[in-house]
Amino acid sequence: MQKKGSNPISKLLALIGPGLFLIGYNIGTGSVTTMASAGSRWGMSLTWTVVLSCLFTFIAIFAFGKYTLVTGDTILYAVKRHLPLGRLIGIFILGTLSLAEIAGIAGLMAIVVDLLQEWIKYGIGYRSGWIKLVLTASLSTMVFIIMWRGSYQYLEKVLSILVSIMGLCFIATALLVVPEWRKIIAGLVPAVPKEPGASLIVAGMAGTTFSSAVFYCRSIIIKAKGWGLREEKRAWFDALVSVVSMFILSIAIMICAAGTLYVINKPVEEAIDMVRTLEPLAGKFAISIFIIGILGAGLSSLIPTALIAPWLICDYTNTKTDPKSKISRTFVIICFIICLSGPYINVKPVLLMIVTMALLAVIVPVSTISITILLNQKQMGEHKNSALMNVVCIGTIIFSFVMSYYGVISLTEFIQNKFG
Repeated sequence: MQKKGSNPISKLLALIGPGLFLIGYNIGTGSVTTMASAGSRWGMSLTWTVVLSCLFTFIAIFAFGKYTLVTGDTILYAVKRHLPLGRLIGIFILGTLSLAEIAGIAGLMAIVVDLLQEWIKYGIGYRSGWIKLVLTASLSTMVFIIMWRGSYQYLEKVLSILVSIMGLCFIATALLVVPEWRKIIAGLVPAVPKEPGASLIVAGMAGTTFSSAVFYCRSIIIKAKGWGLREEKRAWFDALVSVVSMFILSIAIMICAAGTLYVINKPVEEAIDMVRTLEPLAGKFAISIFIIGILGAGLSSLIPTALIAPWLICDYTNTKTDPKSKISRTFVIICFIICLSGPYINVKPVLLMIVTMALLAVIVPVSTISITILLNQKQMGEHKNSALMNVVCIGTIIFSFVMSYYGVISLTEFIQNKFG
């Protein structure tokens, strides 16, 4: 096991709990985009998606964490070792998650650059292609330097403060514009609007919370922190706090969009449309508060997103995470190239981010089935799944298949419309 403090990643993981790291990854631009899009189009009718996604996310990160607490192995490595066709399954998971995260990096950078351009236009009344190029090059270079040097502990704290400010603004605004409670309660009944793009939004909402990347990162971080069975209660509480935090902020963003954009029939199409969700609280300062927060959210999500691929490779090969290894440095370069090209992809940034989240939902069934099998194998000893835990895991598998179905349908429609 890697010694605590031996490299920047270990130092970062020592400073924050696994749950807080997951919040930093999950509650970012993807969450804001998908929840605001859902609320602006259909009000609170998709509340059920947020509730169920958070519930099953808690079950999944608890299950993934439990396996590592008991055996000391990370999940992708365990899949390779203990499941039939484990090597192929592991490569499939590694490949699909890496592709989804590459698309996520492009979407994150595109939204951040788009919003910064609007902020500059708002301040000086001028927008041009040169400004976009300078913003893209500057932000990409900053991310490259941070990732190459591995010196992002301080930045993580600063960005967390910015995201917290935006999160508190969303919560405060939600209290001002909260719809009638009967509408929120009615939204707890599972139903998908019969409108174009509804399946894509539903899959995106699930993907931004109920994400395989989060589950595997949970296992990797627990092992890196050296947690074992003695920390089982701490791990349970940490998972609960992280998921409750995800739920509060996700539902607050949805309420803000439902109480502002939905009532004026203005769905989120462009990144700048999301600014209006904070206008009831911040007025003319809404754009500044939102953009400062979304910049923090975008960059704080981008760093762990860029780390996922090399981490998963280390998980699969059962090797130490090292930010200066050839694998890590290769992905830093890939991340830099994607950051440079993201704002110039011929897809609306909001749509690209939602598609990425939907793609993450598509691959979840493989992960939920794998962990359920692993938790019932002999290496778990007396800590094998109880009958109740198996019922809960089966419920999680069923939910993952439903969300995967919506993801497949919506992504197929998207590809046909885009390239057909």
